Amino acid sequence: MLLHSAGNTGAQWTALGDALGDGFRLLAPDLYDCGATSAWTQDREMGYDDVARLLSSLLQENGPLHLVGHSFGGGVALRLAATHPECVRTMTLMEPGAYQLLQEAGRDDLWLDFQRVMDAFRGAVAEGDPDTAWALFFEAYCSHVGPWRALPEATREAIKKKTPAQLRVYGAQASNPTRLSHIRQLACPTLVIRGQASQAPERAVCELIATHAPLGRIAEVPEAGHMAPLTHAQAVAEVLRAHIGRRGG
Repeated sequence: MLLHSAGNTGAQWTALGDALGDGFRLLAPDLYDCGATSAWTQDREMGYDDVARLLSSLLQENGPLHLVGHSFGGGVALRLAATHPECVRTMTLMEPGAYQLLQEAGRDDLWLDFQRVMDAFRGAVAEGDPDTAWALFFEAYCSHVGPWRALPEATREAIKKKTPAQLRVYGAQASNPTRLSHIRQLACPTLVIRGQASQAPERAVCELIATHAPLGRIAEVPEAGHMAPLTHAQAVAEVLRAHIGRRGG
């Protein structure tokens, strides 16, 4: 089961699925606000556990399985592994949304680096300037696409419609309940994938999880950034296939 990053859909995994080849049955659900899944409508902030509950039945009906999560989806994967460990054979996390671990580990400098990106996005939106908000977001996470203002106008307009969903994701990150104690209790083999060209906060989160997970290890994708599952699907597929193979496919 593959859990996509914020602003994407289950279709994010098409290239990776092609690179994996035959022999895998892939479940790629859409998270809240994405694809065929409705927006979050409750009158409170959406949390990581809310998204995990959305997927619990799918996990239990198909588990035990190999769980894969990228960015926001990686943070959700951690919650699923904590609440349904019996359903997870292996876990692969690709720069997961778990920045609060930086604070817990005393890496306040990197936590502030992430918080600045989050606050800049929120601030620009609050000022009625979503173009600047997304320009800052693309600079931080989507350098492989190029500058925001170089995108076609139709593409920018479509992305700006995702602004409320991105604000909900940042709200979820602000209350992310995963702690290092949860990481130390992970019972499944856990692979953490990071991009060689990713920013310091993402790289450090990966290092923390790989270090504290009892069966954790880390892999780095050369020349890749935060969107490695899309931009370097073949390389990611190779390390994912090897990880899954350690548990018999």
